[in-house]
Amino acid sequence: MIHKVLVVNDDSMVLFVACKVIMNTKFADETVTASDGSEALAYFEKIAVSGNADFKEVPDFIFLDLNMPNMNGWDFLDIFSKKYAERFPGVRVAIMSSSNDRRELDELQKYNIVLDFIENPISKGKLELIKDKFLKVQMACFPENCTA
Repeated sequence: MIHKVLVVNDDSMVLFVACKVIMNTKFADETVTASDGSEALAYFEKIAVSGNADFKEVPDFIFLDLNMPNMNGWDFLDIFSKKYAERFPGVRVAIMSSSNDRRELDELQKYNIVLDFIENPISKGKLELIKDKFLKVQMACFPENCTA
């Protein structure tokens, strides 16, 4: 079950469409947004500082654009991986971009938290594939949940 999703993108139309598709497909119970990497990091910093023991505010999943002004997705991934990935081990990322540059895809391999890469626009089919991957990773991370 995906409770909360964070969509990070500087394009307000992409944010609007992503939130609508996520809501209409029931991909997650709640969606929050950030307009760039620094706003997304501030969201995690607020949770970390609050010491929120039940982690209700922590997104299970992040849809991240790579190319944004101020702080781009690459910078977000670098900082999140060093500062927050260990504290929030269940968080996974899907890169959501209009670029399909092979070099970028190869570079993403170094980030353990990146689960997938999807091209804009987001769709029901893409969300179903991502949800399947996410749930498989969650089961692998928490073997006590396995019934086999």
